[in-house]
Amino acid sequence: MDVKAYQHGVFPRSEDVVAATRGMERGRTSQDEVDGTLLADRAEFITAQREAGLDFFSDGMLRWQDIFRPLVESTDGLDAHSLVRSFDNNSFFRAPEVAGELVLRTPVPGAFQDDADIPEPKMATLPSPYLLSRAAHSDDDRNSLMRDLTRVVLRPVAQALVGRGYRLIHLQEPWLVYFGMDLADWDDFEKGVGEIREATEGATLVLNTYFGDAGPLVERLRRLPGDAVGIDLVETDLEELGTGWDVGLMAGVIDGRRSPLEPVEATAEFAVRAAESTGATRLLISSNCELEFLPRDLARQKVGRLGAIGATLKGRTA
Repeated sequence: MDVKAYQHGVFPRSEDVVAATRGMERGRTSQDEVDGTLLADRAEFITAQREAGLDFFSDGMLRWQDIFRPLVESTDGLDAHSLVRSFDNNSFFRAPEVAGELVLRTPVPGAFQDDADIPEPKMATLPSPYLLSRAAHSDDDRNSLMRDLTRVVLRPVAQALVGRGYRLIHLQEPWLVYFGMDLADWDDFEKGVGEIREATEGATLVLNTYFGDAGPLVERLRRLPGDAVGIDLVETDLEELGTGWDVGLMAGVIDGRRSPLEPVEATAEFAVRAAESTGATRLLISSNCELEFLPRDLARQKVGRLGAIGATLKGRTA
């Protein structure tokens, strides 16, 4: 079985970055000082991924204010709206607001343009079409908005990233399992994922669900046109995943919201059981959600633990 390990989403920022950013807001530090602390954080995170032996590399999204902001800042017709609490976490995002006709100014948002030091193969995290359309403020029909956001924003950005050397595109999708989805929405959602799949030929496309139980939705999720479906295995029982999968499984076996470190052997065994019981065509492992909710030192330990679990799995499946 093909096994790959990677860390998606936002990685916690250091106290140096937080202090420098606050200092700049108060006129006490310069942009150059902030950039220097961010580069140091990124170098540390890249080192952590190398030492863990991960298979894809990320910049930790350290320059991202939230999952939507770089896309908003690259698109005419989208503005950053009011602060909204991020599900049941003690964090917030600025909801995108539709303010006019959508026009993507650049297919490579600024947050991705300074990526020369990220090792290959690189991976990128983006919001899924459903998440982006449901988190946005708009008076338009949500499914029509989902189609527009996919066509104008997500598809061209994902395509440009693959052209830039990114070999895994990870779509975050907590909204689906946290709030649910009406039956009438599935068709447009499937088409949206399919458009991104078509635009990312040559790369792995993962749709990751988290912050809820994916069990009731597994039959539909595993038929979406991606390469792998991410399941929050902290929130979802193994018995709910079913059998006969013809798509890969991204097993969210590292808990991104709780501090205990996962035992290597037991977690590897659990991931194997998940893959074997589903019949998934490939196994990717990562955290269930991003690690930004944890202290930085603990998040780094989790990355190391992820690497150790991955190495154990590769040894068993060799």
